Amino acid sequence: MVRAIAFDLDDTLLDTSGILVPQASSLSFQILIDAGLNMTLEECQNRRVKLIKSISHKDVFLKLATEHGTSETLNALNKAIAAFYEPHIPNALPLLPGARENLDYLKSKYKLYLVTAGAEKTQRSKAKALGVENYFDQIFVTNSLIKQRKADTFREIIHINQIQTTELLCIGNSLLSEIHDALEIGAKACYFEFGEERGLISTEKNKQPHYHIRSHHELISTCHL
Repeated sequence: MVRAIAFDLDDTLLDTSGILVPQASSLSFQILIDAGLNMTLEECQNRRVKLIKSISHKDVFLKLATEHGTSETLNALNKAIAAFYEPHIPNALPLLPGARENLDYLKSKYKLYLVTAGAEKTQRSKAKALGVENYFDQIFVTNSLIKQRKADTFREIIHINQIQTTELLCIGNSLLSEIHDALEIGAKACYFEFGEERGLISTEKNKQPHYHIRSHHELISTCHL
């Protein structure tokens, strides 16, 4: 029986890939191009979409700068990474359809947590702009820029609530991040297939998410909540 739920933010509650990523990634690539990256903006974006299936955006910028840039490009790398992970966040952002209704329903039944990865200030600004802060017992931001994993946060949630690992349900769109980490520690995992592809579903039965949905309208019934 599920007693606590950990939600991802980007491409799970917010259409980050559609609203924020295009502009932020273009700005980052332009910084690298201005510093000698021998690629067009279109070429950069095409490579990005393919590469993020297996690596982070930070590593995408590093890979392209190393393979197609100069020493000047590498010197501009930190500026480009900061431009992507710390973009301007609007005062208000829309939740994905059905997300608020789900949060309203789940808030009275379960302990809810927001477990998101990225830059602390940026991720908290997104939560504020979405108007979801009060739904969650606690908001955790794992610093993906220094390779922090969500698994440690999931373990902390389990410890805080004194529950079994199988009583935590983790919901998110990244097979490489929260889904992998949830399965690694023995928690329940719900793969929310939305946004840009982040990894592939394993062919091994014990490495597959327990649930697979494509919209918030499927969440409650599919996960038996």
